[in-house]
Amino acid sequence: MRGWQRAGALTQFFRSGDAAQREKMTPGCIFAAGSGPGSKSNRSMQTVAPLVRQLQESAHIKYSSSYLKDDGEALMHEVLAETGVILIAWEHKILPSLIGLLPNAPTVPSAWPEHRFDMVWIVEREGEGWRFSQHPQLLLAGDSAEPIK
Repeated sequence: MRGWQRAGALTQFFRSGDAAQREKMTPGCIFAAGSGPGSKSNRSMQTVAPLVRQLQESAHIKYSSSYLKDDGEALMHEVLAETGVILIAWEHKILPSLIGLLPNAPTVPSAWPEHRFDMVWIVEREGEGWRFSQHPQLLLAGDSAEPIK
């Protein structure tokens, strides 16, 4: 139940604020881990489904769930070919290693805690490398503003 509540609330999270904030946060491309052999979960796709539906009603966006959770190298190859704001919804345990696949990857926490679903990691191109930051969602009761360490 809480996962569905968060999925619905994320539509506003990625589309709220003034025009400059919306431009910085609204994705034009969304990747969610697909399901298949060895990767049975639909959770990543379910998390972004309300946002994808809303964005598709108002603008053209690219949405892909063709990569399984362990297809990190292929996923990141396609991500690097994209421009603009890209949202990746993936199994939280794998996110640090996905970011590690970037050339000149930024330092990120080595593990995503099992109980945290209230944080967005932001990786922005900066010169030859990347800048990493964390943005708390603060969407549901009990969400924390504390960054993941």
